[in-house]
Amino acid sequence: MDPVVVRSAEPRDAFSVAALHLQAERERGESIPQGFLDTLADAWLRDRSRQSWLAEDLRHNPLGAAHGTVVRTLPTPREGSTAWMHLGFLYVTADARGQGLGSELLHTVLTWCEAQDVGRVQLNALEQTRGLYERAGFGPPAHALMERRL
Repeated sequence: MDPVVVRSAEPRDAFSVAALHLQAERERGESIPQGFLDTLADAWLRDRSRQSWLAEDLRHNPLGAAHGTVVRTLPTPREGSTAWMHLGFLYVTADARGQGLGSELLHTVLTWCEAQDVGRVQLNALEQTRGLYERAGFGPPAHALMERRL
């Protein structure tokens, strides 16, 4: 594989990020409505709370992307303010898999989180991606973490 650059995604990358999302959805068997690329790109551009990264080859072909949302708590007397990220998307195109790009994207996300004083990253792992996350140190959440689906 050619050298790959992983960088923060910028507004000019909206269609690349959206196209990668659509590829991931197609791989899961989802049908994509006509015009949804524009809808997704517009939604991504409007979402200022999401931090995104794009992986591309030297010809600027998109090969993967990741993004997550950081939540910052209000400060408490005991520990000040804390932050955590929900990593909602990490995808590598089928032809770029198996060459470490998923690990590189994940490493970039985690390095960014450390620099931003984000103390925890959580995600929902698909069965086929659990190994990637476990190799990066992910495990079951803390005992106190609870959820209610609505």
